[in-house]
Amino acid sequence: MPNLQEGECRRLRSAIGARINQLTANKQAQSQLFRAIYSAIKERYNVESYSKLPSSKLQDALRFVAQWRG
Repeated sequence: MPNLQEGECRRLRSAIGARINQLTANKQAQSQLFRAIYSAIKERYNVESYSKLPSSKLQDALRFVAQWRG
C-alpha cells in the first residue's frame, strides 16, 4: 500500500493546522496540541510518522483530525 504523496501530506498538515487554530489561539498551547495530534495519528494508524500513512487512509485521517478534541 503506497504511503501519502507530498500533496497528500500537505493536505493533512494543513487540516491539522486548521484544527489546532480552531481549538486555541494560544501559541504555547498550540505547540502541545500539535505534538498531541501527531502522536494520536501515529497511534491510531500504527505508523512511525504521519507521512507513512497509507494513501487509502487519508480521508479517514482527515475526518479524525476534524473531530479531534485534544
